[in-house]
Amino acid sequence: MDVRSFLGDLITLTEDDIMNLQVRPTRAVPHRAPIPIMWKRKTVIIIVACHHYARLKNASLDMCFFPVSLCDHFRISLYRHDEKIVPWQVELPSQVNAKASFLKSIKPNSKEYKIFRDGKSWLPFREPTETTIMSHNLMTMILPPFKTDPDTGEFVIDPIADEMIPCKPDDQVLDKIQRTWFFKVLVDICQTPVVKKIVIQNRETMDTRKVWYELCKHYQNSMSSKMRSQELLRCVHMNQLVNSGHRGTNQSYITNFSETIRQYQALQTDENKLSDQMCVDFLNN
Repeated sequence: MDVRSFLGDLITLTEDDIMNLQVRPTRAVPHRAPIPIMWKRKTVIIIVACHHYARLKNASLDMCFFPVSLCDHFRISLYRHDEKIVPWQVELPSQVNAKASFLKSIKPNSKEYKIFRDGKSWLPFREPTETTIMSHNLMTMILPPFKTDPDTGEFVIDPIADEMIPCKPDDQVLDKIQRTWFFKVLVDICQTPVVKKIVIQNRETMDTRKVWYELCKHYQNSMSSKMRSQELLRCVHMNQLVNSGHRGTNQSYITNFSETIRQYQALQTDENKLSDQMCVDFLNN
């Protein structure tokens, strides 16, 4: 079968292919002896072990450096002869079934989303909303609306049209159903004037990705977010344990201080964030 390498050829074969392997005849020995069945079974086990540990590592393995003891442990304890060879990049049938059954059990509920009433509460609104979206398996609804470069993370510009390339979902029918449902959620929970305007402007397309992108872009640089940042920074810089009236433990005070720092950093761009040493200096003060 012209098998010459392990990663390039042998690891791509199925169990039936391996059991049907034959030695290539030559002029000197036109009728070669068949490969012993035990050699074939050991080859199957080695390939299954390679896929098993590559799946755990999420990367290809170099079998030249694979420990023999680990292969023996897999052969004795983990290997099951009734399982077929599944490449490590492919999910196992048990994983696929478990994932499918889990996704079927998820029933998105619009009441789980927090209502956005005040611009100053943008961060407490954004973080729980993103968490709820992830739990509903709807993360694609708030992904960037345009195609991004995986290396730089920036939007890709079409050289001919000189415009950003819109993001195209794999399953457009499912994407349309999900966008319709999530757009209804945004209509219900977004109650500030600016957010309502952004949602209404995208009512025809119901492009929730564009709505979420414009929301984040607006409130990242809005006056309310800047005022909230100033309040957080003032609290971190001026607040002291002696004069704060804190009645809990010192550990709870430090925890609250750390959360205030985290919220301030989340509202800043990368160049405006506080350094670790500045945060330590604030805590010391």
